[in-house]
Amino acid sequence: MKTPYILATCLLACTLSAQAAPQTGTQTGTRADSQSDTLTSAQQQISATDNSGRNSQQKVEKLDDQTQLLLNEYRQLRAETEQLALYNRQMAAIVYNQDKELESLARQITEIERTERGILPLMSRMLDSLEQFVALDTPFLPQERGARIALLKDLLTRADVTVSEKFRRVLEAYQVEVDYGRNIEAYRGQMDNISYDFLRVGRLALYRISNDGQRAWLWHKGQGNWLALDDSYMRDLRKALKVAQQIAAPELMVLPLPTQASLESVTTTSNNQAEAQ
Repeated sequence: MKTPYILATCLLACTLSAQAAPQTGTQTGTRADSQSDTLTSAQQQISATDNSGRNSQQKVEKLDDQTQLLLNEYRQLRAETEQLALYNRQMAAIVYNQDKELESLARQITEIERTERGILPLMSRMLDSLEQFVALDTPFLPQERGARIALLKDLLTRADVTVSEKFRRVLEAYQVEVDYGRNIEAYRGQMDNISYDFLRVGRLALYRISNDGQRAWLWHKGQGNWLALDDSYMRDLRKALKVAQQIAAPELMVLPLPTQASLESVTTTSNNQAEAQ
């Protein structure tokens, strides 16, 4: 916005008034020269004032541009400052949560180390108990069960296997032993260098059958010995063997169990067979 030139206007008005006044003779010439000088001086002052006004206006406009530039820069810096402040608050929350997570992990590592110190001896005791149980249990699959325990004992000493994997394998061995009591199984094995078919009914009974299917024995845990069975059981035993081998459909069968009554019956049968011989 340009500055009004009030002073220059006043001077110009005074000059024009002087020119309009009537002059006579010599005074008229003198006055005319004086008025001409005054007019020239006024014009010069008006020009100088105009130049000064333009310079002032340019300075004002330049200062206004600089002010706008600084204002925009201030606003930009303020927005960046607010953004950085929000970012710092978010990062502070993240760092706080990370510190809490590190503390939790440190506690977990300490607990894991403490657990490892307690679980390794526990697994060793579990295997000793399992080995003792297998030795006192019905003698089925002795090689397989013994090899499993030996493998687990060797596994406990290996450094390339994690503690969790060792514990899982020990529990798996226990689960296998539990499953033995829930199913029936037929397998072929040797005893005294003689091959037999073995029939296991859970943990209730274990039978040994000759390969020709003509003779059978019942393991009696109380006696710790194999007892010969009467020939009348052979038909049902052969059927049960086929069912366990999954080559015959399940059906109701009568089989002797290692009870006191069956022990007396089997003993009587064995004595009669001995007398007949």
